[in-house]
Amino acid sequence: VSGAQDELNLAPASADLRSLVLVEGHARRPVWVYPSGRIVFETWHPRSADVTDFLMAVAEPVSRPELIQEYQLTVLSLNAAVSTGIDVEVIVKILVRLSKNVLADSFLSSIRKQGRFIGKSKLMLRDNRHFLECSDRELLNILCADPIIAQSLLRPDLPTAVEPTGPPREGGGGPAELRAEAVASAEINSLRVEEVKAAAHRLQMPLLQEYDYRMDRTDKNPPLQAHVKPEIAVRAYQKQALSKMFSVDGVAKSGIVVLPCGAGKTLVGISACCRVGRRCLVLTSTSVAVDQWRRQFQLFTTIPPEDVYMLTSDCKRPIEDCERRACVLISTYNMLGYTGKRSGETELLMSQIQQLEWGLMVVDEVQVMPAKTFRTVATTVKAHSILGLTATLVREDNLVYDLHWLIGPKLYEASWQQLQDDGFLSRVRCVEVWCEMSKAFFDEYLRAEDVCRDANLRRALWTCNPTKLTVCEYLIRFHEHRGDKTIVFSDNIFLLEEYAKKLGRYYICGKVDMRERMQILGAFQNSSTCNTIFLSKVGDNAIDIPNASVIVQISSHYGSRRQEAQRLGRILRPKPKEFDAKSKFNAFFYSLVSRDTQEMYYANRRQQFLVEQGYNYHVLRDESVHKMNDESFVYHSEEAQLQLLKLVMESVRRGEGQEAEEDEIALLDASATGPGQPGAGVASAAAAGDGQGRDGTGAPGG
Repeated sequence: VSGAQDELNLAPASADLRSLVLVEGHARRPVWVYPSGRIVFETWHPRSADVTDFLMAVAEPVSRPELIQEYQLTVLSLNAAVSTGIDVEVIVKILVRLSKNVLADSFLSSIRKQGRFIGKSKLMLRDNRHFLECSDRELLNILCADPIIAQSLLRPDLPTAVEPTGPPREGGGGPAELRAEAVASAEINSLRVEEVKAAAHRLQMPLLQEYDYRMDRTDKNPPLQAHVKPEIAVRAYQKQALSKMFSVDGVAKSGIVVLPCGAGKTLVGISACCRVGRRCLVLTSTSVAVDQWRRQFQLFTTIPPEDVYMLTSDCKRPIEDCERRACVLISTYNMLGYTGKRSGETELLMSQIQQLEWGLMVVDEVQVMPAKTFRTVATTVKAHSILGLTATLVREDNLVYDLHWLIGPKLYEASWQQLQDDGFLSRVRCVEVWCEMSKAFFDEYLRAEDVCRDANLRRALWTCNPTKLTVCEYLIRFHEHRGDKTIVFSDNIFLLEEYAKKLGRYYICGKVDMRERMQILGAFQNSSTCNTIFLSKVGDNAIDIPNASVIVQISSHYGSRRQEAQRLGRILRPKPKEFDAKSKFNAFFYSLVSRDTQEMYYANRRQQFLVEQGYNYHVLRDESVHKMNDESFVYHSEEAQLQLLKLVMESVRRGEGQEAEEDEIALLDASATGPGQPGAGVASAAAAGDGQGRDGTGAPGG
């Protein structure tokens, strides 16, 4: 089912646009509409804001710089628009009114043809059983004729049943307006929900998943005693995102909300949980994020603390009175997606999770969901509706498009630049610093390229380039002197540990236990003596560090656009007013790149997503970089550089350096035996104030 977005276009792309016919008064109209569904938008139009809202509702944003923006109308974007209540004919009417050119007949017929099927087929959960429901028998017959769907029917000899017309039935779990009239339905095997969704997607008849929570039976799904506190201010764009999910009163639509890091995705998810008012399950990527979600529920809502449960390696409290009392349960993809042997207490809690009906499942960092390890979670948990949250709806493997049938259509996506202009995000200066390779390192790099062809060694050499580390040290000193809070990112664990110890700073990577992570982050947030920390890729997402204002990236995961955006997101939260007087920018993102190496190519690829969001990178090179030098820097001397080179070569020979993705790190609950007791780590030493470095998982107090 996976495929690039171009494969989902409504009409074949055409490079020859000479056949386009201009309409009268075209100069006053803001968009070009190509036969392929590509839309080019001139943002200086007087009604730019209204046009932007419309385009974001019906099309996928491709590139959104300041003046000329591009969007793509696709089957998926049409599905998303119709699911939020926009009629296909209304879309056509508005496009005709906005377009500078006459819309091609093939384009219009494609939209209308697709509109016949969109929004008329649904997947419903009723009494822990799954049903296909269509507005008429013909549509259901088309679906059931598909071999995969036919194999998934529980009654293949009786593929359809028609519910009588009448008032909505209590406990149906579907939209009232659909259930109030005749509905063709067929029960499917709940274990094959993912296959059915995928098959319907291939037929370009995507299944909507909705929950009529107001009409549900309280004996099966008891109400959740939680409301957003009156003093909590929900911002306008957050309300708009929620309005897309709840466009029909009393009905929760499944889908994805895309908001930049720091824009309040968590509050959107929590507000949705309170609105649905039934059992809610929250999935996120790390144990740190689980604890953050728990604290946010306590901060934003009136939910009793005992009704918030966590499932992590350290917390496995069974759900009390689960049949009669609603709750919120927060866990990680790892914990729910793991298929091996579990401890007895975890098995008990997992059994409760799988047997209960959940009103809403909130999937944080939803771009992780398509991974093979986790995608079954979306269908093994029986949830009436699913809300996916992310800042970066992008993956290098194109599996992100599977989310449109695993979760649902994209309901809302905010503009990064608009939120920045409105003061909801910090004003970030993106800088790419070109660092010349030192002679010894470059000689080894060329030898690794031409002689031994060792890709791992080449990567380690451009990562540990002494010039890059000297620039990093300069930036740390500069921003610490300003009073900024700085995060240094490195995917190379050898360098992370070695360099952090040299500079006397804390660091966090996969092997630092949960308790130490929380203590280090607490010191970074609250202590005036801890102003710089080093993070591996475990800090890329789902970690809340609101006071960070500087990122220095010395090592990254090849050309990952998602990682670049996620790391920028660590500093996007609005800054205090005292920052505003310092300069036009109140946050800084530095990407340090070794010149004349393959890292230059990867750096360019990584930036594509942020450039499409309207950001630009200022390049520092040559003389600007040479000024960032001082004899007191750790790797200034040739002797120190040669010693570092020796350590780098040895680390590569030992196979050290790169850390697994956070979702590939060994599962903490992988066996029936619990994790070992953590030893005295860096956070413990820092809390004691001894300031001494050790050779364990941390760094000396900074």
